Amino acid sequence: MYNRRFKSILLSGLSASAAILMGSAGHAQTTSATGTAAGTIVNNTASVSYSVGGTPQTAQSNTATFVVDKKVNLTVAELGGTDTQTALGATDQVTTFTVTNLTNAIQDFRLTADQQSVSIPILGVDNFDVTNVRIFVDSNGNGVYDAGVDTRSYIDELAPDATATVFIVADVPNAPGENVAIVSLNAIAAAGGTSGSLGSDLVATSTLTPDSPTTVDIVFADGGGIGDLPRNGQARAFDAYQISTAAVTMTKSAVVISDPYDLAVNPKAIPGATIRYCMIVSNAGPGAATAVNVTDSLPANVTFVSGSLNVGGTGAGGVCGAGGTQEDDDAVGPDESDPNGGSFDGTTVRAMLPLLAAPVLGIPVPLAVTFLATIN
Repeated sequence: MYNRRFKSILLSGLSASAAILMGSAGHAQTTSATGTAAGTIVNNTASVSYSVGGTPQTAQSNTATFVVDKKVNLTVAELGGTDTQTALGATDQVTTFTVTNLTNAIQDFRLTADQQSVSIPILGVDNFDVTNVRIFVDSNGNGVYDAGVDTRSYIDELAPDATATVFIVADVPNAPGENVAIVSLNAIAAAGGTSGSLGSDLVATSTLTPDSPTTVDIVFADGGGIGDLPRNGQARAFDAYQISTAAVTMTKSAVVISDPYDLAVNPKAIPGATIRYCMIVSNAGPGAATAVNVTDSLPANVTFVSGSLNVGGTGAGGVCGAGGTQEDDDAVGPDESDPNGGSFDGTTVRAMLPLLAAPVLGIPVPLAVTFLATIN
């Protein structure tokens, strides 16, 4: 919708008066990046001079008047430029946004938080939802969420060209293997003018309605974006919670592999039999685990078999397989960095794995630690 424009008409021998911009209270208005304030009354008059029988004469026109309409515009932006790093089971995790009022009037903004079921390449592949989602507006302007201080869930009386900081606060479920939750903040322009309460959502004046020079029409001028239609009085921005922790678990088995009488044919757990201990270490992700240390204190009724410690073999399918590195009993020497490490100090078996990788296509890649012991 376009405001009417009135121009002074210059006739032969005429002089035009300057246009005077006056507010509704009769005061001169200033302009900003958002333009002339909505509701500003613009008055314009013209004069004509002429002669009759050599005598100068003048005449004044009526005053042409119109009211500046409301041009509604806003932007919402994610603050920080990177995903919000978090951990499994973390509570009150914060993503931060800004809302800027580009409307030529003071505005309220209703705020909603949405979770996405689609992936956004710049943020990652969405595969879980956060819980207990809340919205709070920065009340003291420090740009940091202060629990119990920042309590308002809408933007109240935001001046033209001014910016408010908004926080989405949520909890992260304890669900290993999931790592990205994409959220968005949607701001909807609402009526301002009453401090301390949220105004109703603005409704654009129909494009089929002619401009009225005495009323303030509403024109939506906002652009569109992902999940946001143009000229709807709303704007949206996205952020993501990214879990960078690992969820490491370990299972242990003890299998009799031989005894002094049946040897390896269906051996039994009798004194003198050899037991194969196996610890399978698995990482459900979503991130990799580093500096993994396995510790196993042997019971008093078994004896460690010297030189039997193997670290880093495959543990896929819950079966201790081949591979890994053979370790001696001490905690020094080249075998401690090949790349794994291991030792036995007379009572405790220790194994060191420098890296337990993140799952591949959602499937963990376990590693094994094995050693032998005889039953006393």
